[in-house]
Amino acid sequence: MSDSDFINPVQHNQDEVLFDSGGTCDCYRLVKDNRVYCVKRPKKDMRSSEAYMNLFRKEFELGIELEHPNIVRYFAYDEDEQGPFIRMDYIDGDSLEAFVAQHPDYFKDKGHRKQFCDELFSALDYLHDKKMLHLDLKPSNILITNKGHHVKLIDLGFGWSESYLHDVGFTREYCAPEQQAAKTELFGPATDIYALGKILQRFDLAKDAVTQCCLKEDPKARYQSINALRKAMRRSETVRISSRIGLGLVAALLIGAIVWLVGFREKPLPPRPPAPEGAINGLFTINEAGDQVYFSKGNLQYKPSTGVWRFAENQYEITGGDNANITQGANCRSWLDLFGWSSSGREHGSVCWQPWRMEWFTTDSTLYNAYGIDTLNLYDGDGQADWGYNAISNGGNVENVWRTLRIDEWDYLLEKRQTASGIRYAKAMVNNVNGLLLLPDDWDTLRYHLEGVNNEDAIFNSNYITEPFWTKSLESQGVVFLPAAGIRDLCNVALVGNYGFYWSSSIADNTQAIGIYFSNSFFYPLNLTSKYGGRSVRLVRDKE
Repeated sequence: MSDSDFINPVQHNQDEVLFDSGGTCDCYRLVKDNRVYCVKRPKKDMRSSEAYMNLFRKEFELGIELEHPNIVRYFAYDEDEQGPFIRMDYIDGDSLEAFVAQHPDYFKDKGHRKQFCDELFSALDYLHDKKMLHLDLKPSNILITNKGHHVKLIDLGFGWSESYLHDVGFTREYCAPEQQAAKTELFGPATDIYALGKILQRFDLAKDAVTQCCLKEDPKARYQSINALRKAMRRSETVRISSRIGLGLVAALLIGAIVWLVGFREKPLPPRPPAPEGAINGLFTINEAGDQVYFSKGNLQYKPSTGVWRFAENQYEITGGDNANITQGANCRSWLDLFGWSSSGREHGSVCWQPWRMEWFTTDSTLYNAYGIDTLNLYDGDGQADWGYNAISNGGNVENVWRTLRIDEWDYLLEKRQTASGIRYAKAMVNNVNGLLLLPDDWDTLRYHLEGVNNEDAIFNSNYITEPFWTKSLESQGVVFLPAAGIRDLCNVALVGNYGFYWSSSIADNTQAIGIYFSNSFFYPLNLTSKYGGRSVRLVRDKE
């Protein structure tokens, strides 16, 4: 039976009450068999708009898939002589804006704020888990029920799922910059989070630090999930709590509150021995015996024109100069940091590739020896082509003290190592460069809250870290960053900024080697790879 007879007050002896009239639709309160519904109809002048009618139909098709206590429930889509309509739950309540106008002190109560945020966050988290976006969050699309003051999210007309293309429509006051610019390729949960930040800010529901993160212009700089926003809200609530506690405890609690607000806490760490020149002052255990190493302060680099080795100027440097133009041999004046296979130099004679220009590929195992081949551009007749036998200009100018980790050492550090915080690694963006964070043994979790820890599936922008904060609060505490420097395949440099490839000093056979390999969607701690691809080298120095 068509639902159209439900809106006929004569047939059903019910009163049809117009309770709202929006700019595009009329909404009616309908009663049938003691059940109250809302019927939503496009206004007459909107029915001739194919674009709008597609949005209207899409709203129903998205809504019918949803069943959540804080999202209005959709029941039917039908058409009668007046045109199409949607039948959904009737919500006995008011828009958020109208509700606050009637109850101006409502959100001054912590319990009320918590209930509202928990319910709204739950609804959006549910949408995002269903691979849907709302894309039109605003106070008029959030209803508050008269009974219980519960949240009901409405109006999915501009919503998106994998079954639909993005519709470029928005409410300017609340939409994200990528919506106004119609950059649909940037749409994601962070787009809804921008609008949510506007709502939190308008109704004073979150601290400024939280809302400002929601409102970053770059979507990658915002919270990337509702769960991340929820955690930030919980941390910031410490500030509110501290203001209500006796004066004897305020000083101690205020320190903790500031920590959660800015993301780190200053507290004394156990004394460490000073790091050697060129090293980061953090220690990493590499085996069951408890041996520890320092990491170098940047990736290894070489300049063929001068024969000088050095560490990169900072940890997030990703190319080290014009790496693409590397076919000039000894005349190359750029710093190179994507090398072929190379041993640590500690076991001279081990099978390796020295850094070279990679103009071609060969499986000839004689080209892998440590003493260099005279057909390669970095050949040294005295056997000094391998970096381990060269002093590093900003690493102490001492030969034979820096090395790479072996396969078993990488495996222990990344997969088995016990740390004070329980965190071994996390993906991150440091100064807008993608990469992998390695946390030292004594890392204090309260210095910075990291997302997606020890998780190979985490994405780079799970942790967005600015350069000043990185230098002061992470690098200074011993954190190592391996940038996604890309790969050199023969003469070409590729995938810079998207993939990280790092050699270990152990080999599989004459044509293949082991390295670590990570991207925005996975992480292979021990990856078998062909030797002819150029990888990055990050050195360590044994704790004496």
